[in-house]
Amino acid sequence: MPREPIPLIREGGFKDAEKLFILSYEGKVSEKKYFNDFRDSVFFNDSGLIEIVPLKKEGNTGTDPLSVKKLLKKAKLDYQFKKTDEFWLIIDRDHWETIHKINFDELVVECNKEDNFFLAMSNPCFEIWLIMHLKDINEYNEKEVGLLSENKSVSRKKNHIDVVLGDLQGRGYNKRPNPEIFLPLTKTAIERARKLDNSKDPYPKKLGSHIYKLIEKLLKE
Repeated sequence: MPREPIPLIREGGFKDAEKLFILSYEGKVSEKKYFNDFRDSVFFNDSGLIEIVPLKKEGNTGTDPLSVKKLLKKAKLDYQFKKTDEFWLIIDRDHWETIHKINFDELVVECNKEDNFFLAMSNPCFEIWLIMHLKDINEYNEKEVGLLSENKSVSRKKNHIDVVLGDLQGRGYNKRPNPEIFLPLTKTAIERARKLDNSKDPYPKKLGSHIYKLIEKLLKE
């Protein structure tokens, strides 16, 4: 039986989708554009059995990982999701540990308390996932790895990784990833991210991204 629409998230979704992937992410531009472009591309598993439904944040929910986790939990309680649906918390390491004092190990514990909650952190930020489409992180020397990890601000609008990503593209990076550049290289990025991943860690403690774990599930074979 088709499920009811989910007005909190988006109108016009697949009412009969057997599985939903509910995403909550910090970024207001890059992540939203990336996942929307991915869903609309030929690379997405568009069999009608999978639907990506990014959550719309309310104005007072905050942007730290704990706040977006609460938002996912609220949606789970308010709407009749199926047991097979997956809730993905997509976050950046960036300054959460140093400035906001977020303990990611505690966040993992909190996510594990909920059924079908998954954490996809990028270290230090979402753009490291984009870089892996264009460059193998292992090719960088120790100094550059340090700069990427610190990801210091270089201007009012850009951090170090933004500049690196712009150079790799041969054009500036404006926080709006071009699907024609990145999506055809999705499998390459997945392979590179997997090589960097320590499978024992629930999130990347060095340069890396666990977004690949979600994309693997959404990618058309």
